[in-house]
Amino acid sequence: MKTFVNPIHYILIIVISGVLFFPYIGSVHLFDWDEINFAESAREMILTGNYNQVQINFQAFWEKPPLFIWMQVLSMKIFGVNEFAARFPNAVFGILTLLLIYKVGRQNFKGHLAHWWVLSYLGAITPQFYFRTGLIDPVFNFFIFLSILQFYKVIKNADTAYNANIHFLMAGIYTGIAILCKGPVALLIGLLVLFSMVFAKRLVWFFSFGNLIIYLLSTSIITSIWFLPETIQNGPYFIIQFVQYQIGLFSQNVAGHEQPFYYHTLVLLFGCFPISILAMAGWKKNELYSYHENLFRTTMQCLFWVVLILFSIVRTKIVHYSSLCWLPLTFMSAYAIESFNHRQLKFKWYFKVLLITICLFLSAVFISFPLIMAYSKPWLLDMIQDDFTRLNLMADVNWSFSDSIPGLILLVLLGVYVFHLFKDKPVLTFGTLLMGNALVIWMLSLSFTGKIERHTQGTAIDFFKSVSKEKCYIFNVGYKSYAPYFYGLTQPLKYADGMSFINRRYYRSKHKISYLQLSEDEKAELDDLQKHWLISGKVDRKVYLIAKSNDREDLSEFPNLKVLWDRNGFVVYTRVE
Repeated sequence: MKTFVNPIHYILIIVISGVLFFPYIGSVHLFDWDEINFAESAREMILTGNYNQVQINFQAFWEKPPLFIWMQVLSMKIFGVNEFAARFPNAVFGILTLLLIYKVGRQNFKGHLAHWWVLSYLGAITPQFYFRTGLIDPVFNFFIFLSILQFYKVIKNADTAYNANIHFLMAGIYTGIAILCKGPVALLIGLLVLFSMVFAKRLVWFFSFGNLIIYLLSTSIITSIWFLPETIQNGPYFIIQFVQYQIGLFSQNVAGHEQPFYYHTLVLLFGCFPISILAMAGWKKNELYSYHENLFRTTMQCLFWVVLILFSIVRTKIVHYSSLCWLPLTFMSAYAIESFNHRQLKFKWYFKVLLITICLFLSAVFISFPLIMAYSKPWLLDMIQDDFTRLNLMADVNWSFSDSIPGLILLVLLGVYVFHLFKDKPVLTFGTLLMGNALVIWMLSLSFTGKIERHTQGTAIDFFKSVSKEKCYIFNVGYKSYAPYFYGLTQPLKYADGMSFINRRYYRSKHKISYLQLSEDEKAELDDLQKHWLISGKVDRKVYLIAKSNDREDLSEFPNLKVLWDRNGFVVYTRVE
C-alpha cells in the first residue's frame, strides 16, 4: 500500500480548489436566514466588542455556539464586514477538507481511490457549492470527520497491543470543537457512530469504558472553554436556553422547516448527483480491498446511516442538516469507481438508467429555466399559484441564452459519458463526468446564484442598503428576516432611544430584567407592542415597516402609514405625520 504522497498532488488540490471556491464569493448578497444570521452575529461582535456571547439585533442568541462566528470575525477584521469575509472561512475549509480526504485515501487505500474521492467531492452539486457559502456545516463536518477517523484508527488496531487512549482523547478534542461550531448534536453523532461500529462488527467491543470516559472528558474540557466562562459571567440561563433550543430542533418543527421523512434521501440523491448513484452502485463490499480497507468502508457506512436516519427522524429539516453524509457518500463513490476500474464491480444497467435520467432532468432544468425567464416569463407566471413566488419572479433580472450554457455542457457531458460507457472505458466514463460536472457546478454558482438571489430577496436588500446611513427603525411585519440588521447596518439602542424605553417598560411589567429572560409568548407580545408603537407612538426617528406584498397584516388600516414602494413581493410603509 502506498503511503508516500507526492507534494505536487497537494499543490494541485490547493490550486484547483482555490480556483473553484474563492472567485466571486463576495459578489452575491448573503442569503436569509442562515448566511445573514451568522454574518450579522459576527458584525455585532465587532461592533459591541462582546466576543463571549452570540447576539442578533444586540440581544442574546442561543441557537448557535460562537466558534464559527469567531472565524467570521477574524475574517472580517482582515477583509472588512462584507460577503467575501463571511464566506472566506468555508472556502479555506473546503481546501482543508479536500487535502484531508486525499491524505486519508492515500494512507489507507491502494490504487487511485484518493484521487477519485477528491474528484467525487468536486463533481457533486451540493458538496462543492457549500464551500462557497457562509454556513457553519462545512467546518462542523470537518471536525466531526476528524473524530470519526480516530475511532477508525482504534478499531483498525484493536487486535494488537495498542493504546487507544490517545485516539479517544483526540476524538474528544475534535468533537468538542465541533460542538463549539454547531452544538451538542456533534457528541450525539459521535456516540451513535461509535456504537454503530460495535454493532457492525457483530458486538465486538473495540474500546473500554475508560476509553469512553476519556472521550467524554476531553469533549467536556474543550466545550468548557466557552460554556464555563459564559455560565460564570451571565449565569446558567443562556446555556439552558441553548440546550433547550437544540432539543427543540429534534422534537418539533422549528420555523416552518418540517418536511417528510424521506426529505434528506431525495436531497442526497439529487443534490449529490452524480456521486449519489455511483455510491449506491458500489455499496457492496468486494475483494479488491483488504480487511482494513473494507473496515474503513464500514466506518464510513456507519457514519452515513447514522446521519441520514438521525436527521430523517428530526422534525426540523433543512438541506444542509444531512451534509455530513457527503463525506461517506463521496468516499463510497470513489470506492465504487476504483472497483469498476479493476473489474471487481459491475455498473448495473438500472444504475446507468437512473444516472442518465437524472442527468437529462437536470440538464433540462438548467437549460429551460433561463430560456423561459428570458423569453416566456408570462407563461411561467401564469402557472405559479403562490403569490409571493410569482411576485419574486417578476423582478427585472437579466436572464439570457448564455445562462443556459452550463445545462448545455451537462448535456454534452452526458453524451460523452454514454459514448465511453458503451466503449467500456470506466476511467474515461467517470473521469469525464466528474471533471465536467465540477466545471458545470462552478459555472452555475456564478450564473444562477446571483440571479436567484435577485429574485428572492434582492429588492428588499437594496432597500436596506439604501437607508443604512439613516437614523431609522426598520421593522419586519409578518415574516422573519435578519437582512435588515446586516444590510441596514443596525446599531445598538442607546438608553435614551424610544425603542429602548418601550423594551425596558415591558421588561418591568413582566418582572424581568432583559430580553434573555422572556418566554417565547412574551417575545411575540413584545414584538406586537413594538410594531404598534412604531405605527402610533411618539417615535424619535424615521420608521420603515417592510412586509410581504401578499401578507401585510393590518398595515393598510392605519391612515398615518403610506406605501413607499411595492414591488417584487415586498412592500415598504413609512409614517406620515
